[in-house]
Amino acid sequence: MSSFTDNLAEDVTLEGSVMNAVLKGREAVLAQLAVVSQFYSDRVDHFSFDAGEYHVEEYEAVVAGRPIKATATMRRNADGKIDAVVVNHRPLSAALTFSRLLAESAIGAQSDPDRFYRPEGQAYQDLLAYTDEQNASGANA
Repeated sequence: MSSFTDNLAEDVTLEGSVMNAVLKGREAVLAQLAVVSQFYSDRVDHFSFDAGEYHVEEYEAVVAGRPIKATATMRRNADGKIDAVVVNHRPLSAALTFSRLLAESAIGAQSDPDRFYRPEGQAYQDLLAYTDEQNASGANA
């Protein structure tokens, strides 16, 4: 059985809540996925299913010590290759933290400077503190 990455079309696109732009092309998507996977720990898959030309997965993981949930939707082209991937992370504070971490990573340094969340004067530690405040106040309940 071939892996997800073996089934990416040459013209695949990647969109996500941690990105400000659409990433295009197999090599670019593979490079970003390799970096993203380094930030995930304790991944737990909840479900996956096929619906026609689409495949959907739901999972959760830990990023920078904080829980994050994701839903990934993949579309297959007529050749059965994945030509579009959309990954939506939640809650917002975790998605912003993850985006900022990616901006500070090697892929962030090599990419379009607007692809990830890069507020002036704010580091991912500021977002972690915000997440902790939100969790302590019960805002994410």
